[in-house]
Amino acid sequence: MVGAGPAGLAAAVYASSEGLRTVVFEHEAIGGQAGTSSMIRNYPGLSQGISGAKLAQETWQQAWTFGTTFLYMRQAESLSVNDGHYRLRLSDGGVLTSRTVIIATGATYRRLGIPSLEDLQGRGVSTAPPPARHRPCAGGRFSSPEAATPPGRPRCTWPSGPAM
Repeated sequence: MVGAGPAGLAAAVYASSEGLRTVVFEHEAIGGQAGTSSMIRNYPGLSQGISGAKLAQETWQQAWTFGTTFLYMRQAESLSVNDGHYRLRLSDGGVLTSRTVIIATGATYRRLGIPSLEDLQGRGVSTAPPPARHRPCAGGRFSSPEAATPPGRPRCTWPSGPAM
């Protein structure tokens, strides 16, 4: 696995639990960008939410228990195919050869570069505006509000603006 964010860790759990020899390498931190989130509510099976750090720790522990090997502080520098096997060259000069490679690179967000804000990174402080209050509507974001609103009920509103 290339990347140890939630997707890479979940793939490692499933692969190693099926007896596949599994290696995960990560150039930053286990849990990836999600590991710094104070609360994740959109991860399957965790409807009440979980902190990113707790999710990363629990999933890492589960993958490790099934036999996953973790290589830290390494990046993929190249991927090639040779005789039906993938060759992944790593930043430390090592080469991994495998029949399957899963690339779960995750997300990296652009930072504002303001020193006083950078000091708050990882402390649960957000620079995003708070979500607007809205009522969900049947039919999806781009359907007609009238089609999504039963007679006698208030019209739908979206986070980006007033009632439609």
